Amino acid sequence: MTYQDYVEFLIQTVAENLTPTRNYITTAALGGLLLKALPDISWKTFGKRTLSAFIQDIEGQGKLALIKTQKDALAVTLGDTASAPVVSASEKTSSLRKAIWDAFVLLSPSGKRFMHRKDGTVRVALEAAPVPTEDWIEITPIDLESQKKWASDFLAQNSTDGKDFSALSASEDWQPQIFIQKLRQIDEASARAWNKLRTVKVSVVVQNWLTQNSLPHNFAFQPATKSSNNKSVAEYTIETPSPRNQDDLRKVILAALSSLPIEKLLEIPIPAGVMLTALSDAKLR
Repeated sequence: MTYQDYVEFLIQTVAENLTPTRNYITTAALGGLLLKALPDISWKTFGKRTLSAFIQDIEGQGKLALIKTQKDALAVTLGDTASAPVVSASEKTSSLRKAIWDAFVLLSPSGKRFMHRKDGTVRVALEAAPVPTEDWIEITPIDLESQKKWASDFLAQNSTDGKDFSALSASEDWQPQIFIQKLRQIDEASARAWNKLRTVKVSVVVQNWLTQNSLPHNFAFQPATKSSNNKSVAEYTIETPSPRNQDDLRKVILAALSSLPIEKLLEIPIPAGVMLTALSDAKLR
């Protein structure tokens, strides 16, 4: 994780822990949240003995400000130029919704992706916006070149500790799934760090997209605490694909099935004739 990545994650953490009745978080509480989320990285990684010293370095950017509470505790609030929105306690996020992650990160199925501006429904594998078109906002997936650069920067910024990462160079045919598999084989800790970094970067892209389109936070992020007052957001639907998209869609469905455990696969209703044919083919082999 680079210095700027850590700054962005810090600002996002501050924003997610402010409420309409308390526009700050103490540095002690913030430090605990950061260390819990990123146990292998802290302000000390970037040469600062304390979190407050790290924040003082970036205070000049106008995105964060150090203040004192009524009890004279050191605290942090958003500065005038911070782009991250303040969210209520019920909106604190744990992760991106699966449909949002897929729409922004996965390159297949091909076709356009859209979000409904009123209920957050995501639809993919489309050739044009649904009607009425004014109710739908197009989602631009994060291109492979951007994800590849994240991986290259990650490898350049992280010490290998004698480990050989040469097989992970970002070649022209670089794929994120293959990258993480190879990284995990070399070093599990580095694989965890990469997953966290990638999640942070994707979350920042999604949050900026929500802000630009004036969409609510919960359209993309799972609430940290479930409440009966939380309005559910529909997941995504895949349109009946055109012939050119059918192969891509088939690959996505098979990839999803391959990740399920046996007990979940057994719950899927499969026509008896299809199952018998597959069993027969397996015996012949």
